Amino acid sequence: METLNQFFKLFVLDIRNTMGLLFWGNFALATLVFTFRFTLFSKDNKAHLLVFGCSKIFQSFAWLAFFLRTDTVTINPINIIITNTLLFTSYYLESVAMLMMVKGTSKKAYRLQILLFVITLLGFCGFILLGVAANIRVSMASIIVFSLLIMPSLQFLTAARSSLFKKILGFNYVILLIVLIFRTFYPLFKTSTTLYSVDPTQKIIFLIIFLMMIISGVGFLLLLQEEKEIQVKKLLDDKDKFFSIIAHDLRGPFNGIIGLSELLLEKDNQLKPKETNEFIQLIHQSSKNAYSLLDNLLTWAQSQTGSLEFVPKKIKISPIIDRTINLMDNIAQSKNITIQSEIKNEEYVFADKDMLETIFRNLISNAIKFTENNGKVLLSMTNENNKTVFSIKDSGIGIAPEKMTNLFAINQRNTTSGTNDETGTGLGLTLCKDFVEKHGGQIWVESEIGKGSNFKFSIPNPI
Repeated sequence: METLNQFFKLFVLDIRNTMGLLFWGNFALATLVFTFRFTLFSKDNKAHLLVFGCSKIFQSFAWLAFFLRTDTVTINPINIIITNTLLFTSYYLESVAMLMMVKGTSKKAYRLQILLFVITLLGFCGFILLGVAANIRVSMASIIVFSLLIMPSLQFLTAARSSLFKKILGFNYVILLIVLIFRTFYPLFKTSTTLYSVDPTQKIIFLIIFLMMIISGVGFLLLLQEEKEIQVKKLLDDKDKFFSIIAHDLRGPFNGIIGLSELLLEKDNQLKPKETNEFIQLIHQSSKNAYSLLDNLLTWAQSQTGSLEFVPKKIKISPIIDRTINLMDNIAQSKNITIQSEIKNEEYVFADKDMLETIFRNLISNAIKFTENNGKVLLSMTNENNKTVFSIKDSGIGIAPEKMTNLFAINQRNTTSGTNDETGTGLGLTLCKDFVEKHGGQIWVESEIGKGSNFKFSIPNPI
């Protein structure tokens, strides 16, 4: 029995001692996060770690400020506002770090979060200046932290169900939210409850907060490490595909050029002008195929290494469309395909001009490739939900449903011969996907066998 009593003394902590633990715990986590940021993690993860590390720094100083308060009876508005502002700022930054881990989080979500932070903070400061009771302050603080964490927690849980670390981290935040709900209502029924109350329930709440802090900090780092490993695996897969393209697909056009040129050299005097012209046309087509592939390979390699600069600005769309159509005109005419644009001259979009041109060139080229002679390719655009949606629709052969799933993945073999046996690698669509996602948009396809395909991509409009 004595041993059991001694064991339970581990959980008998003074509130100030618990605040001291929260200070040292957050400070240690901040040190760990910034150590990881400067040593182990990639450029993509450094922004996440910076925000999360700053949240832990703010929280450590918030608990230090609470710990150092000596007069807990007299209301000192400035003291209360400063300490709680540090605490709310820390949870706001933690909520931003959570949103950054949810793929596809819109700018609107970040704006709503900062608006919520400002409104709740100003509301809290106003109530403090009005001199509200201590138990009301405790409840209000809990409501504010809950409101800052609820939206990111829900997005985090609904968008991340496959990863074990994401599940653990999400479950951790659910427990924290439940504790915050309890802490919101509990002080209202205990009028003597203050932040420094010796109430056993208050001690348990602080211990749970301490445990949740440790789990969230370690879980965050483990999750980023897991994502880094997934990213490295993807890069290795992409590298294998890249060399596969160079080894296999680039060899084909050059083999054609070399073989045909050798025949011309050997049988120059035996060939009729018409036959010679046919050989020259084949060599010309093989050269164009090789050049197109090299161009896509170089552009893709630059985008993957980060050497391709992304410079979005307001640009007029029609010159890009006209230039791309003119570039593809000879290929379209050889199959008697009509390329028509319904995009008006006065339309603008906020995008990188070179990337947008590459997207259109590849999508229009594919549309011509998979459209029968005498077919049609139609370009159009619409504005919906603060984004511009472009459409490249053809009257071609369509795409089988089983091929549509991995159509934009570089580690899948998607090359298919065109209606006139045109060759390709599938790299163009991967390039389109990369460039569209750099703009914060999406690309997808609607297709039916025998009825053509409609490739669409969106570019967000700046607000």
